[in-house]
Amino acid sequence: MVYVDPLPDSEKLTRHYNESYYAEWVSSQRKKRECMWARRLKIIEQWARPGALLDIGCGEGLFLEVAKKGGWQVDGTEVSEHAANFASQRLQQPIFCGELGQADLAPGSFDVVTLWHVLEHTTQPLDTLTAARRLVKPDGRLVLAVPNVKDRIMQTVYRLIKGRKPRLFSLGDKEIHLYHFSADTLKMMIELAGFECLSIHPDFGIVEPSKKLINFLAASIHRLTGAHCYNAIQVIAKPT
Repeated sequence: MVYVDPLPDSEKLTRHYNESYYAEWVSSQRKKRECMWARRLKIIEQWARPGALLDIGCGEGLFLEVAKKGGWQVDGTEVSEHAANFASQRLQQPIFCGELGQADLAPGSFDVVTLWHVLEHTTQPLDTLTAARRLVKPDGRLVLAVPNVKDRIMQTVYRLIKGRKPRLFSLGDKEIHLYHFSADTLKMMIELAGFECLSIHPDFGIVEPSKKLINFLAASIHRLTGAHCYNAIQVIAKPT
């Protein structure tokens, strides 16, 4: 497992996810991100019928908007006060602001629990997954995505363009990733939390055209060889 040690102060991390962090998501990228969320929802619906859905780390709430329009009963949690307030206003329903373990959510009450590029930002990812396990129905599904630390194709292109390897961590980065998962380490942690992985495959959450093309190439290599060399990992799992 690749991770940051020592971990940054939790309060500083929470303050990092302010209005400027979400600015492009709610303006110039909104339409592209709406299409991305619609694609992801279609994947979920291959595994579960519309029911109760919880999105952990729901950000500005666009995925919940898309799911709600698709007939899902939605809830969300979010550590960013700005994002939680924004999502609450857009959805016209309360979004819990704080850590998942602090939320007053009934055990076994969700058909699907999602974590879209959230786990790598948490200081205790196993605790987060364990808390999610308590909330999923016995026949429910966990759906999550994280960046892939073994994203060999994108990393090679980055080195060619920038002349250096991509860094894994800096407090000055927009995306502060504290844990860096491979397909193997992610699978192990999900299983430790009480889930069985049903599918491990590429996540197509990139909205930038050039990076989408590179990721498509990496995903094609995965389909041909089985190598997990793509940009981000998406997992479908069920409780054991």
